[in-house]
Amino acid sequence: MLKTIGLCVMVISGAGFGLALSGELSRRKRHLEKLLQMTILLKGEIRYGNTSLYDAFTGAAGKLDGKYREFFLNTAEMMQTRKGENFGDLFRSCAEKTFGTAGLTPEEREKLYSLGDRLGYLGMDMQLKQLEMLERELEYSLGELQKELPEKKKLCRSLGMLLGIFLAVLAA
Repeated sequence: MLKTIGLCVMVISGAGFGLALSGELSRRKRHLEKLLQMTILLKGEIRYGNTSLYDAFTGAAGKLDGKYREFFLNTAEMMQTRKGENFGDLFRSCAEKTFGTAGLTPEEREKLYSLGDRLGYLGMDMQLKQLEMLERELEYSLGELQKELPEKKKLCRSLGMLLGIFLAVLAA
């Protein structure tokens, strides 16, 4: 009786592991969508508001929620309190503190972190071009992920189930 319960727990835990990996892929997609939204909002604030980076960050923060809003507000606050410091370093430290790894690949994290280096010292036209370039890169990453997402999620769930069954067979 206990052995049967143990085997069932192994199968269920394998399925849970597969579902967790599948959920991680969905979180990555949502995070990329939010990063794209952040880029578009920032670009709009700079282009149409003709504002400084500080004003663009505070203005865009009002249109975001959660940790994304917190990130923009923290970055704007750091710009005010640490005048004279490299904007790229401020941006990177705020991004690392707020987002951590956030389910992004190392390449996607580096794209996000490097945005601060791109924005900090340039004129408005160059800032807009850098934001447009990041927007295109994020759209490409998001498009690739959306194409692969159903297959990868199904694969994660299936492999989780198979792992649970395999462990149950080994333990039996």
